[in-house]
Amino acid sequence: MSLDTPRLRTRLILASLLAAALCGLAGCGGSGSSGFDAVPSESQAIEQAIDADTCTSFQGKSFCASGVKATGTFRGALIKIQDPQTPLTCAARPISEKCTVPLAFTTEGFNQPTSLLAAVAETEAGPWQLTQVTVTDVPGEANSPQDGRIVSIAVPGQPQASEPTPVIAAVLVFAGDVPGDLPPIAEHLDDFAGVDLVYVSQRLQVFVPR
Repeated sequence: MSLDTPRLRTRLILASLLAAALCGLAGCGGSGSSGFDAVPSESQAIEQAIDADTCTSFQGKSFCASGVKATGTFRGALIKIQDPQTPLTCAARPISEKCTVPLAFTTEGFNQPTSLLAAVAETEAGPWQLTQVTVTDVPGEANSPQDGRIVSIAVPGQPQASEPTPVIAAVLVFAGDVPGDLPPIAEHLDDFAGVDLVYVSQRLQVFVPR
């Protein structure tokens, strides 16, 4: 007697579909990413952006590695942050209580009014300290990719440190004006209210010569 009846085939198909659905919920079939994996924290979003050279979303904000084109509101725009292959070195001497090193960056493709701030931290986990952004004109280079100017972040060093110290620099992009009541130091970049997009540098080091 044949068991290959239409009713039996229907039951087998339904059972297969149910098993596939349950397996999908349980994560069967390997560890490949679907592209929609949840990022559980801001620090991991920054880490993923740097390590994968990509943009990662966390709590509605994009965290992008240097040179990666943004998505969303600023689609197609990007910021390139200098990536020196050696530690940033304080040039001013003698070094007493303060040391800052310029870290250049350029912007491309922003077609709406924006404001920029910069913040630095030793690691992806913060805390993040706002730091100065300076613009220096470059005479005779009006047609250069930097549009006749150099923009740089003042990266602080630690005069008391005996070895190079780690640092990550972040450029904060605001659509329109920067809010006037931002804290000078925040545990997370998201605590700087109103920031719409963040670009982060590679993991850098600052060296204070003796």
